[in-house]
Amino acid sequence: MEFTCHTKYDQQALTAMARAVRKTVRAKRSRMVRIWARIIIALLAVSLWISWGNVWQMAADCIVIAALLVIGWKEDAINGYFAKRKALPGTDAADTAFYPDHFLVKTAAAESKWQYDKILALAETGAYLVFIMGKNHALAFEKAALVGGSLPEFRRFLEEQSGQNIQNIGG
Repeated sequence: MEFTCHTKYDQQALTAMARAVRKTVRAKRSRMVRIWARIIIALLAVSLWISWGNVWQMAADCIVIAALLVIGWKEDAINGYFAKRKALPGTDAADTAFYPDHFLVKTAAAESKWQYDKILALAETGAYLVFIMGKNHALAFEKAALVGGSLPEFRRFLEEQSGQNIQNIGG
């Protein structure tokens, strides 16, 4: 049975890819960055309390605290935005065919043949299945656009071919 999928790489797909990479192969680093961000926010809160009355110092502390909170909250969307800006022309949509020994990704710009053993991790969000190919590379596939079988069959096929378990990362 051959599965095929058409994926549009819009902001939602790129955000799902960034989230999948962060929660799988970058999990340890992401955890450390979040801990350091919380420490910096705590130090800025102490600085805010100490500098009470100094309007400019308080404003600067509040701006940095707000920026850190927004970046932590929207990290994946921000990473997806910058990935879209770096993307090559013609890579905004892809057609993928899955075969027993490899899968073929076709975009307007290129055609890539991938082996399943190159997949570092498999992740699933509400709308996408994501293949993590490296710390800075992932491929997203829209579940709604899957053709050639049911979603449970496709999950089983991927787990058998790649030797990886699919991690549900939410979102």
